This record gives sequence, structure tokens and C-alpha cells, in this order.
Amino acid sequence: MRVEIGGEATGPLAGVRVIDLSTIVSGPLCGQILGDLGADVIKIETPGGDSARYMGGSRAGDISGFFAQLNRNKRSVVLDLKSEAGTRAFRRLAEKTDVVLENFRPGVLDRLGVGYEVLRKQNPRLVYAAISGFGPEGPYAGLPAYDMVIQAVSGIAKMIGSPDQPRLVSNLLADKTAALNAAFAIASALFARERTGQGQRIEIPMLDAFGGFLHLDQIAANAFGETQDLPAVGELMFRAWETTDGHLAVLVIEDHQFAAFCQIVGREDMCSDERFASLVARMQNAAQLIDFMQGEIGKRSTAEIVGKAQAIGAPIAAINDLDGFLADAQVESSGIVFEIDQPQAGPVPILRSAPRFSGTPSDIRRTVPNLGAHTAEVLREAGLPEAEIEELADG
Repeated sequence: MRVEIGGEATGPLAGVRVIDLSTIVSGPLCGQILGDLGADVIKIETPGGDSARYMGGSRAGDISGFFAQLNRNKRSVVLDLKSEAGTRAFRRLAEKTDVVLENFRPGVLDRLGVGYEVLRKQNPRLVYAAISGFGPEGPYAGLPAYDMVIQAVSGIAKMIGSPDQPRLVSNLLADKTAALNAAFAIASALFARERTGQGQRIEIPMLDAFGGFLHLDQIAANAFGETQDLPAVGELMFRAWETTDGHLAVLVIEDHQFAAFCQIVGREDMCSDERFASLVARMQNAAQLIDFMQGEIGKRSTAEIVGKAQAIGAPIAAINDLDGFLADAQVESSGIVFEIDQPQAGPVPILRSAPRFSGTPSDIRRTVPNLGAHTAEVLREAGLPEAEIEELADG
């Protein structure tokens, strides 16, 4: 990923302008993805700023560590959309933008007079993306939704825990899944606009995005009727295998994978054991296979097993914590995590944009903005007179 603060955009969305009205996670992460891909992202904030500026870890000025992971490659503009001057300035900005991104509850921006129907009249090419908890229809449409609420409705808590002791995941999975869906939807709508000349509205319900991501395999298991209940099969596939000093993930679904495992632990004789000699046999005898494998794994260190597995290409990996991930040889080689120099804060670790483009590489051109740092600059670009810009600055 190219880093050139103040440089020209090189990504595939270079030349695209995005107005990002969103807050916290789902919208800001989507906006950051678009910014990494080259878009000029203008983050519109209230005078108090996005709440994420004050969440998650220590702060440097008005930027928290949490906010810094979601808002690079953006310019910050302060507008009060509850004021006439603020909505007037926003409509002016929207006349010359390609994308508007928001994650309010359905109808909020309509009531403020800056919803899609108003904006599309002055800019028919506008792509308008709205992330919400449940979408604009249905009995939950008007309800507030946060990641934990979507997790609850989705069923993941009883998958991770149990029916009697459900457990939410301590990670903003639903927010981030919605962000990814919104980003590819926006890119697709921009491509469609090249063909039709027209923009469109996109609804991205978090429940739809997360439910579709979560339950593909769950629903697939019953797609052609009831399946045999074999809980040991799930335990075999998704078990954290305990070594003398840690844990492993081990895959032995295919015959060659089981043969590789037997080679690693010096038990090639088990390859011919009729209980484990085929995929079907291993599934039918999963409980016995677990006993055999755990017995062998429990005698050895993580490094011994992983080293032998990598030497023969077996799908076995150490189960890392964050420190283990950061120190992992592949992570270090790929540059997944690296530092940029954030004004007022110094070096800040960030995660790179995953796609590697051969011709239009993603890049980092802007550090995380302070609140309202680009208000006058952006409003001048939109053609607002100086007197109006000063009025907005005075509040």
C-alpha cells in the first residue's frame, strides 16, 4: 500500500468524491475503504464531532485510537444540519458529489430536508448509500440498532456460546460486515452509472449483511432436508487443539490432510485404520478421531507441530492472540500492520487495505483529520461566498 501524505490519488476510485455523513463504525469504515481506493472523502460532522473521536483508548487532541482506525484519507467539515445555513451548505456540496454515505435511522435526513429525493433532483447522477440496522421496511425499521443488537437478532450469540448460555462476540462484526457490503455496493452503483448515466439509492441493512454472511453454511446444511445430527463433526473441524504450550487449528477433512497429520505425529499406521480411512468414516467416527488426535497433539509443542506442518504443506496453524498476530512471520512480511506519522500523536499503527491492485494501487494520502480542519477549504471548492463560510464558522 503506497503511503504519500499529500500525494495524488492512485487508486481505482481516484476522481470520485464522497460525502460521508456517518458516525461510529459502519459508515466511517466504508468511507475509509473508499478513501483508500482513491476517492476524495469529505467527512461531515456536527459541531461536537463524531462520537468515535471520544471512544476507544487514549486520545491525541480530538482523535482517539479508535477513531484513527476508521477515518484516514478523509477531510473533516463541520456543518450543523439542524440549521438552515448548514443544510443549505450541504445541498451545495451534494450538487457536485458522486456519493453520499449515511448511517442514520431511516427518515432522519428526509426530516432535515437533505434526504435522497431532495438531493437527486439537483444531482441525478448521485449514488446515495444508507446503512441502517434493519432497512426502511418491516416492524424493526424505525428501531435503533448497534452491533450488539444485530448480533442478538442474528443468532450468533447462541452459536458462539450455547442455547442456555449465549455469548456475544467482543468484536464489532456486524458493523464491519455492513461496511464491506456498503463499499462494494457503492462501487457497483458507480460502475452502473457509467452505463446508464443515472445514480440510485442503495439500502444496506446491517441485519441483512450480517445474517447473509453468518448463515450461509448454517442454512446450507439443511438446504435439502434434515441432516444427521453429528455434533462431534463440528467439534472436529472447529476445535482449538491443546498442545503442551498453546493451541492449534488442524484440518483433517481430506484424506491427504489426515495422512499429513499422521506423518507429523509419527502415526502413519492410523491411515489404514478403517475408522479413519475415508472422509465419510472420519465424519462418522469423529468422536474417536478427536480422542486420537488430541492424545497425539497434547504430547507436543506448538512450534514442533507447526514447523513440521509447514514443511509438508499441511493446513495447521498456531492460534494467536493480538501479540502473536503482530509477530507472525506472514503478517510482518505482508505489511498488514504498519505505522504512519499522525500529527500531534506521532507514529500510529494502522491496518493496510487488503486488495493489491497491479495498476491502480490503493494509497494513504491523508492522516486522520482534526474536527473541522477542512471546513473552509471544502466550502470554497463548492463555491460558497466567504461571508457564508464565515457565518458557518461562527455557528
